[in-house]
Amino acid sequence: MVTSRLYPLLLALLLCGPRTWAQNTTPATKKAPIQPVPTIPAREAAPLKVRFETQDVTNFWRAFDADAAGMPGNLFATLYWQPATPGTRILLEKNGLANADSLRAVVRRRRADYLRIRASSERMASAVPACRATYLALKNLYPAATFPPVIFGIGIFGVGGNAQAVGLLLSAEMNAPADMPALAAHEAVHLQQNIPYKYRILLEQCLIEGGADFVAELASGRIVKTEPYEYAVGREKQLWQEFARDQNLGENDSFANWLYGGDRPAGRPSDLGYYIGYQICKAYYSRATDKRQAVHDILNIADCRQFLQQSHYAGQFR
Repeated sequence: MVTSRLYPLLLALLLCGPRTWAQNTTPATKKAPIQPVPTIPAREAAPLKVRFETQDVTNFWRAFDADAAGMPGNLFATLYWQPATPGTRILLEKNGLANADSLRAVVRRRRADYLRIRASSERMASAVPACRATYLALKNLYPAATFPPVIFGIGIFGVGGNAQAVGLLLSAEMNAPADMPALAAHEAVHLQQNIPYKYRILLEQCLIEGGADFVAELASGRIVKTEPYEYAVGREKQLWQEFARDQNLGENDSFANWLYGGDRPAGRPSDLGYYIGYQICKAYYSRATDKRQAVHDILNIADCRQFLQQSHYAGQFR
């Protein structure tokens, strides 16, 4: 089995550069136009064949410089929005942008923030070999894994990454090149997961997110967002007792104390549910004699309550 100790060797063997796939040239309008449904690219079973798209990042900075130089028209429309890949279009929509005019307004208002991340974002192509190495490791852990294209785009500091049918969408303004392998692994794991919402409760969602963190760490050697894990040190029993009371919260309840931001006590980081789900999956994996089967089980949890029981995670706090 490939472990994080073999990850540097895999990375050293990978010399493949990024490859570009066809771009959409549909004109933009002030109102979001009705776009034809993009062709869904087939997932690749072989990590070395995965496409990595970095041209959108280059186009963003072309538009940025042209706008700063005072060229007429909305250059973010003609140089970035219109020629963007379907993946970056979705990423911009996930950021809440309706059109290129709203994008330009944000960029102009936050010009200093964009200048701060420019050098990092322009090095995104350097992350591609490391992402490929991570995917090779994930393939070893879970042979059934398949991989869509990976699209690097620039949004408005709102969405760091997202898994979609057209590919993995990764925000170059929110993540440094060194963070991309772990983030790409986390999002790729989401695409492998087959976890039904049997009960529609908090426990299920935490196992989805924490399970993605756990398997991604096995593949990449890292977790991108470490704040929940750092906060949990010395608070493990307290957090479990709190979660045990909340685990059956339903879809009409607030998950803010555990997932995705929202109102919570001062000093308490967001996404502590990732930590809880991670620890449950880790406990299950640690007990398993067949580690590859354990990864399969984590990605295909049929019953979250049964999985929690099988992990024996809660038993240590009695």
